[in-house]
Amino acid sequence: MRGVHQRSTHTWTVIPEALGTALLRVIDPPVAVIGLGIPRCPATILLPASLTRVANARPDVPIALAILASPADWADRETLLWPRGIHISRSIVPVLVILRDGQEVATRRGGAPAHVIDAWLTEHIGPGAAALAQHLSDDEQRELSQLAVRRAQHAAVNGRGTTD
Repeated sequence: MRGVHQRSTHTWTVIPEALGTALLRVIDPPVAVIGLGIPRCPATILLPASLTRVANARPDVPIALAILASPADWADRETLLWPRGIHISRSIVPVLVILRDGQEVATRRGGAPAHVIDAWLTEHIGPGAAALAQHLSDDEQRELSQLAVRRAQHAAVNGRGTTD
């Protein structure tokens, strides 16, 4: 099963999904990547755009993104993640994990633009089929722009700035 959802013949889109579903996409291939995040986290919100760009540059590497949204999701860590060597807490998400034969071999804390994620993957599993330019994609830039408004509102609510 492919680690991302197919949008057209040659384009892949990473869609956030439940932990169990996402994990099923990445436990059988020899090498795969899973992102783990939480709702409303700015770095997690950026991951679908970044991981989609990476997935299209590395079509041979299944990529999934799991959102841990409920207490049950966090409880599932014991049975779904810990046996694979993946140990996470709310304080370190989002996190990206490279799996070999379903077991953790490398972990990267935090989100990042696609080219940074791809460089990290290159260190651990070699180069992808296509090199990624070191700039933000249109989708990444769009998500960042939308988050800027949210961050300004949050700062104003917390007394650290204004929404003007």
